[in-house]
Amino acid sequence: MKPKIERSVVWSDKAKASLKDIYDYIRKDSIQSAKKVKAEILLASKQLAEHPDQFQLDEFYPNNSGNVRRFFRWSYRIVYDVHDNHIAILLILHTSREPINIKNI
Repeated sequence: MKPKIERSVVWSDKAKASLKDIYDYIRKDSIQSAKKVKAEILLASKQLAEHPDQFQLDEFYPNNSGNVRRFFRWSYRIVYDVHDNHIAILLILHTSREPINIKNI
């Protein structure tokens, strides 16, 4: 059995800004929906601290060294990087965006 590694979850400025933009956009139609989407993304992100390898590698992330993974919540793709002592949330993208365009973000 592997020893449990305590990792913190940190958000890049880009990911924080994306989450705020998502919240603000959904809020125009429904504050309840905006809160729900934001809460689910935050909860799933926090759970990465204990199980960072539960999602597959992000095949579209440029120069992925094997540590960059992704998961989906609602219509959003959350991209994160696994480090020894922390998980870095890198990006949140709407799934309608071309994955290849990640290079331009």
